[in-house]
Amino acid sequence: MSFAFRRRVADRGFTLVELLVVIAIIGVLIALLLPAVQQAREAARRIQCANHLKQIGLALHNYHDTFNVFPTASPVMSGTWGTNHDSHKGSQYVKLLPFLEQSALHDVCNFTGDTVNVSVTADGEKVSSIIISTIICPSDDHPGRWKDGAAHNASSNGEDRALTNYSFSMGSQANSPCGTHNNYFGNGPVTRSDTLDPNQISGVFGHWAWSARMRDITDGLTNTIAMGEIRPKCAAHTRDGWMGFNSVYTGTGVAINFNTCEGAPGTGTGCNQHTGQWGASQGFKSLHAGGAQFVLCDGSVRFLPETLDMVTYQGLGDRRDGRVLGEF
Repeated sequence: MSFAFRRRVADRGFTLVELLVVIAIIGVLIALLLPAVQQAREAARRIQCANHLKQIGLALHNYHDTFNVFPTASPVMSGTWGTNHDSHKGSQYVKLLPFLEQSALHDVCNFTGDTVNVSVTADGEKVSSIIISTIICPSDDHPGRWKDGAAHNASSNGEDRALTNYSFSMGSQANSPCGTHNNYFGNGPVTRSDTLDPNQISGVFGHWAWSARMRDITDGLTNTIAMGEIRPKCAAHTRDGWMGFNSVYTGTGVAINFNTCEGAPGTGTGCNQHTGQWGASQGFKSLHAGGAQFVLCDGSVRFLPETLDMVTYQGLGDRRDGRVLGEF
């Protein structure tokens, strides 16, 4: 073989066809790997989300150990709805702040005025606009703050409100859901849960100034939901932020992940409204595939599927219905 021929063979590069084949193979590999990478990232976010719920569950237990009752929201309302009256003293989170390593925020809260939501830090920042990472699920797609919270709440005052992804369970009576999603076995009339009568509140938390003691949870701490995930994009009230008294009340009246999100098919009418149908929109939901995460009253965190039987689900929301629950 001549030197010139050997050199031509050695200098031969990729043909266009070979180059396209290599590019196609690389594209296929990326297409195969990308979903796996995305799934791994979501798995990590879901674990972090569960850890946040675990921390909140521990805070609830520490609060109960201190006060022998779970935290309530605002004091009893003494004014007219829509005005700055006693009920604007914040959500259950305000009382939980010292147990979530946020004592500094709690210490600057002013409970003597018409509304605690105007409290500011030494730097002049509104407490209600401060994002607390522990009460955020990294899987959700909300912006962190929402301008003017829920516009129908007098407590919003056109401010940016820091959001949360975890809400307190009112049980199966957080408003009567529309359509076929009615409360199956409430003891007493179905209410907004803003009553102070514990016989009219099936869950662990009332809308305002009532919450259960552990001894009130006769179905057992392992069989009762304390808190679960929510999505601010899917319920107008939740946009009032973690501090808003009218924001973090949620019920088990509709299925997990029942779609009331803005822009979803059918939203704006009937049951699928993020505003107006509170029994539906104020339901537990998440961006995790197939369900949402909850912290039970014993402090354990469970992922509950959106296909969970509704009788079982509402039984988990009711602290004292006496029903024997199946597997969940």
